[in-house]
Amino acid sequence: SCYQAGDAFVFASRTETQGLVLLEAMSLGVPVVSTAVMGTRDIVAAERGALVAEETVEHFTAQLRRVLDDAELRQRLGEEGRICAKGWAAQGPAQALLAFYQEFQQTGVALTDYRDPLP
Repeated sequence: SCYQAGDAFVFASRTETQGLVLLEAMSLGVPVVSTAVMGTRDIVAAERGALVAEETVEHFTAQLRRVLDDAELRQRLGEEGRICAKGWAAQGPAQALLAFYQEFQQTGVALTDYRDPLP
């Protein structure tokens, strides 16, 4: 695939609303370097398939350099990214949201964060 042709998927958008391309890359085992804004904020988590970069050229390039220079890090992020992306399959968030509503219905207080479907 086009994603797997590179060593990393690099994403610096400030206006991405859903971050689906990040999930696509992660599901294929491609490590991600991305900012965490708007829709990407809910998907990328430090060291869980992605390196999160601040919105500065210096920090972004430093994170990218880390991935490009470290084959073991790329491998680990790729493996973690696959796991993370599976949690975003349709059933993962749906089950987490259902648990959120059930908890709220039973207690009146919902402590479950439905945005993070992973254990």
